[in-house]
Amino acid sequence: MSTQAPAAGLACGDRTSLLKALADKYKEAPRALGLASSGKAVFEVYTSKNGTWTILMTTTTGMTCIMAAGHSWEEAVEVAEGPQA
Repeated sequence: MSTQAPAAGLACGDRTSLLKALADKYKEAPRALGLASSGKAVFEVYTSKNGTWTILMTTTTGMTCIMAAGHSWEEAVEVAEGPQA
């Protein structure tokens, strides 16, 4: 896994290796994804039943970086929009 990153402090590497590490070490699986407004990156959220989470960014060049990670992940409960008219 390469540690070269486009910005200081980011851990970047081969996507396949990073996903394997998240699955093997933390038991994290994909939860959500979205395309950046620039169209030049995809952001993904991986979570585990133990509450760990990781946000990945994959660029159009194929580089994947860990943007953030942590613990105590909880699914949000959908909030009602208010009284029905």
